[in-house]
Amino acid sequence: MKKIQKETYRTFSWFTLSAVASFAIDIGLFWVFSRWLEEDSPVMYITFATVIARTMSAVFNYTVNRRLVFKSGSKNSFLKYAALVLFNMAASAALVTGIHFLFRFINETLLKVFVDFGLFIAGFLIQRAWVFAEKRGRRGTDKSYSHNTQKTPARK
Repeated sequence: MKKIQKETYRTFSWFTLSAVASFAIDIGLFWVFSRWLEEDSPVMYITFATVIARTMSAVFNYTVNRRLVFKSGSKNSFLKYAALVLFNMAASAALVTGIHFLFRFINETLLKVFVDFGLFIAGFLIQRAWVFAEKRGRRGTDKSYSHNTQKTPARK
């Protein structure tokens, strides 16, 4: 049991480091693109900046999570990850845009920091349970389980 907890903490720690690096890429690019697009598209600039920044940071994040954090992923893991990214992107853009237009005095980049932090925990749980989950019936080969599930042959 302690080994499973240790593995969960290790995975979450690496996930957090991956998320921090991805967040830095995302928020930096969001800031650059929102400043660049604000005058050309005053209504949609937050959405455009979110899509561009999140797409670039998502490619980095998927690669790190698949290879270093969860060390697994099926052929469908990219499609699952892309669905999660699209949901998070839409939620982030909608929430940041809505809150920013209600409270103009709050900087949109600062709002994005708080909104995306709220999406962080859910993202870990979804990636662990769905995106990078091992196939059912393969618990014995799952790296997060330390016990041996093989049966010993019966004596004759």
